Amino acid sequence: MKIAIDVMGGDNSPAANIDGVFEYLEDIKNSPIDFFLVGNELIIKEYLEKKKKSFNHITILNAEQEISVNDKPSRVFKLKPNSSIVKSIQLLKDKNVDAVISSGNTGALLSTSLFLIGKIKSINRPALAPYIPSVNKGFILCDAGANVDTKPEHLIQFAIMSRCYLQNMENINDPKIGLLNIGKESNKGNELVKQTYPLLKDKFKNSFIGNIEPRYILNEDVDIVVCDGFTGNITLKLTEGIFNNIYSWISKDTDISLNTSLLRNIKNNFDYEQHGGTPLLGIKGIVIKCHGSSTK
Repeated sequence: MKIAIDVMGGDNSPAANIDGVFEYLEDIKNSPIDFFLVGNELIIKEYLEKKKKSFNHITILNAEQEISVNDKPSRVFKLKPNSSIVKSIQLLKDKNVDAVISSGNTGALLSTSLFLIGKIKSINRPALAPYIPSVNKGFILCDAGANVDTKPEHLIQFAIMSRCYLQNMENINDPKIGLLNIGKESNKGNELVKQTYPLLKDKFKNSFIGNIEPRYILNEDVDIVVCDGFTGNITLKLTEGIFNNIYSWISKDTDISLNTSLLRNIKNNFDYEQHGGTPLLGIKGIVIKCHGSSTK
């Protein structure tokens, strides 16, 4: 298998991106994966020399253009074709690699994937579907930021893609689906969720468990929580922020050791780095989006 790594994407690039690859290669001596490190060749080689790293299964592909916060994501693939995101996706399009992993700009990754690779049949909008740990077995949240303005039919497609994803990746034959809303009643919420509710009920029958209020999202017995990308991204970031602050408060204001097994387990359960990246569902190829603050 061949995987392209967007070396220049993310808050901690290129160190975290390169370190992640080498950590894998150190653990897996006879790696079945060949990695393509896509980014500024001089920066990559300088880092490797500094770390005195040398491994097989590594190919460096130069991509000198950088994507800034001021770049319009939808124009990156045209204006910066020699950026690490665009060149990585181009490798996938040309079938030189089997997958792309990036912690870079989500909008640029999505728009470039759409332009160069396209969507799978019958899907109008791709979506992000990260895993969220919970009191029960955890669930995937879809969409978590790929789309801001959506229609009811898009949310139905998010549910269909998420269902297929869990069936194939986790062997959950009939995942339970919930709709994120401000109340349990079917007549609550904005027009998007009120129109989506009966469509989900008709499409998924008993698999659809109804609306889920945000305050119950972490203790509900549900496999998939469906929402628009704007709401999903706020939910995801709010959940991360609350946990990080609670953990920080415990460390500063109590005598409880943060090295206790209980706190270590809690931290690991809610640490996004423990659960890997999330696929761009609906893209006609394997594109994995990692958290922008990933450290490895």
